[in-house]
Amino acid sequence: MQFENVETAGHWNIKPLPLPKAKEYLEDLNDLRFSDSGMLSEVNPFFFVNEACQLLANSVKLFELGYFDCAFYSVRQAIEMSLSGLYLFSNPEKLKGWRNLDKGFELKTIVPELNVGKEEFADIKELFSDFFDRIAEEKKLMNKYVHKQGYKSLYFHYNSFNSQGKTERISSLTKDFETTLHDTITAVALYRLVIDPYPILMLDNDIVTRMPDLMAESFSKRFVEKYISDEYVERYKESKIYKGYYDYFKSQPSQNEAVYALIHWQLFERKDYNQVKEQKDLLSMHDMAAVDIFMCSHKIGSVIIDGCMSYSSETQLKDSSLVIGGAYYEEFFKGQADYNVAYKGDYISRFHLNDSMTYVKHNDVLEKEELSKILGLCEHYRKLFAVVNEHLKELMAQMNVSNKYADGHGRK
Repeated sequence: MQFENVETAGHWNIKPLPLPKAKEYLEDLNDLRFSDSGMLSEVNPFFFVNEACQLLANSVKLFELGYFDCAFYSVRQAIEMSLSGLYLFSNPEKLKGWRNLDKGFELKTIVPELNVGKEEFADIKELFSDFFDRIAEEKKLMNKYVHKQGYKSLYFHYNSFNSQGKTERISSLTKDFETTLHDTITAVALYRLVIDPYPILMLDNDIVTRMPDLMAESFSKRFVEKYISDEYVERYKESKIYKGYYDYFKSQPSQNEAVYALIHWQLFERKDYNQVKEQKDLLSMHDMAAVDIFMCSHKIGSVIIDGCMSYSSETQLKDSSLVIGGAYYEEFFKGQADYNVAYKGDYISRFHLNDSMTYVKHNDVLEKEELSKILGLCEHYRKLFAVVNEHLKELMAQMNVSNKYADGHGRK
């Protein structure tokens, strides 16, 4: 029998699958992706959180394209990646073995070790035991699709020419995928909360007013309602890690409105100067320097310390754009003096502050008296920064001595 004129190539085409909420899922993942609190650690746990998010995003795209078994596999990988990240975060000495592809990083090995050696992980597993029991059952379902057990794991089940019941079969497949995807996003969020509690802690406005300026952000109200729930939030508040952070920040003074705007948004209004002075002990050296420079002249609308820390006042400038980087501003000073250089309809001046350049944008020419005040402030802060830097060097030297002692006597 001859098949030369029969079209067969199209038979192997993967049939796309409907996923109406695909865009919504991808947007939801941003809550997790942007939950990096800037924690400094030997192993960056947020690298693994971001990779888990990427795997979940991949699963959405794969499902839409029709590669449903690969989509389930990518969802399963997201859980494994989250757990691997927590394990390495808790055991940084294991990182070399992980990078060298050594054995011993399978879930059957690392999960029991996390339960024993990572108190925060065991605490979360216990508080949400019913949820993780459900995830275990859903993982079994995912494995059926990944390992091709049962007719519903086969492409033929959805791509065959037999249309009878096909709509229902695809609907059932989509329901399985969305259920596991939703709950895996919740699982990754709970594993994220083992690192630190900021995404939930920062839902408390009173606590936020007691915090320094952090990279961290809270989960959105929509994300909490959809994936975590108020019930789970209240459960999480019973965890040791949440209580520890909460008690610490609750013991800190609450920032008044003016100080909060300065610390968190780098905004300052001169009418609030007395409010700021009342809580000056809460300010960083950069915060204080910016405020003092603003008070030298009502013409100043922006202060950019070291080319990157940008503060704004109520003074209006014709150019309100924000550019980070000293190299950009230095271009305007080529062949020019340090002060009163024309800048996009306004003026810009530069001053040495703590061995770096601070740029000041102003809406009119600064007079000699105003420049003299700013130069005097820069000298004042140069001396303050010198004292602080010397103190930091002494602390670092003491730490180095302690580390050498510990190395010489064996670390436990």
